[in-house]
Amino acid sequence: MCLIAVAWRASPRRPLVVAANRDEAHARPTAPAGWWQDAPDVLAGRDLSAGGTWLGIDRRGRFAAVTNLAPHGARVAAPRSRGALVAGFLRGRESAARYARRIGQDADAYGPFNLLVADHDALWFVGTRSPAHPLGPGVHAVSNVEPDVDWPKVTAARERLRELVDRNGIDRALFALLAERRVPANGYDARQVSPFALDPVWGTRSSTIVVANAEGRVRFVERSFDPLGVPTGDVRFEFTAQAADTAGVRP
Repeated sequence: MCLIAVAWRASPRRPLVVAANRDEAHARPTAPAGWWQDAPDVLAGRDLSAGGTWLGIDRRGRFAAVTNLAPHGARVAAPRSRGALVAGFLRGRESAARYARRIGQDADAYGPFNLLVADHDALWFVGTRSPAHPLGPGVHAVSNVEPDVDWPKVTAARERLRELVDRNGIDRALFALLAERRVPANGYDARQVSPFALDPVWGTRSSTIVVANAEGRVRFVERSFDPLGVPTGDVRFEFTAQAADTAGVRP
């Protein structure tokens, strides 16, 4: 996943809105989003190589997403897949705060990452080079660099999502944001500028939006693309999140 924009309690109407692109090798085997057979409360796509996922939500409305983080120096194989970070949160019952803190203590066991996790109470960020910390109400965006480095596509996604969070017809507008293909300028390269990565080998494989309203109704839509950037289909899910006080989430 190379771009994640999240509106967290930025609007009373929609307490959670997510727009995200997953950039990956087109040859890497992937299952489209769906409810997992081995974890029926988890809704996510699936990396069929390592078994994890890049973004998902559970029936309680707990959300998680991860990006790769550009390594410092030579790439070194890590013992655990980054996709396990998202899957581990969604399969479990830990609060976002507890999970982020725990992962922060063992971050080097995974390939370099940026991770967002959210429950009914809080949105937390943790990364290989960033300590676990809560993110306040508002609009946040991350990509494949530390969160204090604003690539143009990160800044633009954050600003655009802030404009869209209360808009009618939000689904179409979010997908339009994610589909933008910008020409590099001012010394930046394409991956820093363009939300959509068009490349026949390693590019945007899917765009996902998540919209949760104040009544707990969640809409999850994933759009997949071929190596030429042509949409190959959408999968769509709607459900009502379980109430936080009946979810059994530990503090």
